Formats: sequence, structure tokens, C-alpha cells
Amino acid sequence: MGHGRRVAVLGAVVAAALGPVGTALAAPRPAALSAVTQASRPRAGGSQSRGWAPVPYRNAQLSVPGSWLVETAQQQSCGISRAGGMIFAGIRPALQKGSGCGLPARLAWIQPAGPIGPGLRHRRPTAVIHGFAVYRLAGGNGSARFLVPALRVLVGVRGPQSGRVLATLNRSPLSMVLRSGSSGAVPSGWIWRRFGGVRFAVPRTWSVQRADQWATCGTGLEPGTLLLTDATRPPEPLPCPLQIPTAAADQAQPGLTVVTGRYAAESVGQHYGRCQDRHGARICLAAVTGQGGSYSGVLIFSVARLHHRVAAYFLLGLPGTGTRARAVLGSVAVTSR
Repeated sequence: MGHGRRVAVLGAVVAAALGPVGTALAAPRPAALSAVTQASRPRAGGSQSRGWAPVPYRNAQLSVPGSWLVETAQQQSCGISRAGGMIFAGIRPALQKGSGCGLPARLAWIQPAGPIGPGLRHRRPTAVIHGFAVYRLAGGNGSARFLVPALRVLVGVRGPQSGRVLATLNRSPLSMVLRSGSSGAVPSGWIWRRFGGVRFAVPRTWSVQRADQWATCGTGLEPGTLLLTDATRPPEPLPCPLQIPTAAADQAQPGLTVVTGRYAAESVGQHYGRCQDRHGARICLAAVTGQGGSYSGVLIFSVARLHHRVAAYFLLGLPGTGTRARAVLGSVAVTSR
């Protein structure tokens, strides 16, 4: 951990507000209907193909080839000939003016649904994908657009792989981690740790590393690792190498980083809200939660004793279904040092 720099601060997503969509439904054209029909059929071995990677946004996710570029309000890239396609998370499928790049033939996107009209429940869905009803929307200019009420998103696809991409529509790991209700008992074989006045459980198979300075590029996680950082020194100011924001590069990894100490807040550098009190702790989520892009696979949150300062900051990986991450989050409680 002697090179790199701290995680960069990302601003909140600015997404265009969408009007009611209850009256915007239309019968799908034959090509789009074929894609949806293929998507609604179970695929052998699951919905994700080899070399593909999930791209989550809020409650939903689509999987695309790992070389596709991930475009968000905070990060936009183009001009990479081998990318093959793009997926937009939280914004409409368009690049900034003056970028000198055009949209590729293969596209996908996930946007907030906005208000959902009350008449929708009286309509038959175009298809059901992994248990989620999808409704074809009018328009599209060569693309197919669908409303997913249960996940409160709009998804769109365009190009030769539209059906395969749409077939991967599913609930995001974040929605599993943050859903209401008990997280259940800590899995057997896990180990309890205490650090920075906080108690939590993690898989025993994760290696443990310690540091006294924030010196991590990217998401702040080391795969399969519990990194305990007592930030007694300021974060290293060294530059990070440029990382092309592809679906594979942004893919979530298992792991947990806990940061405490004098320079903890400066090191993690986020804005927090959406707080919840439990187990004697106040847990507040970072503003980037669920907004897509490089932090889409990481849940960042602060932990404080009630009516006290923040004791520690957590960066928790969200791979797979999110079941393990939910167990980690559910185990967090404050304790005496």
C-alpha cells in the first residue's frame, strides 16, 4: 500500500427528471418483441455470459460485455475502438457536446423511472425477466425502452446484443443490502473483529492487512481482504494511473476497508446522509451510494455512537447478490475501544 492516492470525491448524480409514463406504453415492434421474448427465457448457467460484467444503478442492474465503457454523470470516456459498446448509468444515452465521439451501435442504459402512472397495473407486461415485469415504451429511434416498475427504473437497449443484455436485468446487490428487515444471523465460520470502537463480522477466509495511511487508488478495496487503516498520517498525494471505466474494471469485488484515526474523514472524503440508528450506532450512507460508475460496487458508510462523532468509515464490496455484504452491514455495532 505504499503507492497510489486516496479515493477521489465524486459528486451526486444529476439525472433529468422524467414525467409520468403510465400513458407512454405501446405495443412493441417485431424486432423488439423478439428481443424481449428471448430475454424472458431462462438461460443455461445463469443470465451472465462469460466475459460479461454487471453494471448496477440503484435497485437494478444489467450485465454487458466487460469491455463496454460505463458512462455516468461523473465519468465519460470515448474513442476506445475496442470498447465495442457503452452502458449509461443514471443518465440518458448521450455524450457531452464537443467530445468528438459518437455513440456506438451497441448501447444499454438504466435511468430513474420517475413518477409511474396508476393505470399501469391494468396492463399486461411485455415480458417478465427474473420475476420483474417489464413494459415496452413508445419511441426509441432504433432502440427498445422498457419500464420496470418494481425496480423503479427505465432500461434501454440497442444493437445486435440487445436481447442478451436485456436478459440479464435483475435486482442490484445494493438493493439486497439495503432492503428492510433483519439481516439474519452472522454466518457460521465468520470471525468477529473490533476496530476504531466498532464491532463487525467478516468471512474468516479474508486476509487481514493494516495501514496507518490512506494510499489506495480506485475504490479503496483490496479483493478478499479486510484492510484496517488507522489514519494517523494524512493521505498520500501521489497521482493514480488513469483507469479506463469499463464494466469489467468497475465490477464489484469482495472485501472490506475500515478507516479510523485523525485523518479518517480527510482520507475517505465523502458527504453522508440517509442515516439509520441500530445496535447503538448511527450508520450514514455516502451520497454516491447507488449512483453508478466506479463506486457502484462499493457501499461507503460512516459509523458513530449515537450523539457522538464518527468512529469509523467503512468501504464494503458488493459482489454477487449482495447477501454476504448484507450480513457484514447487519453485524456492525459500536463498542468500547
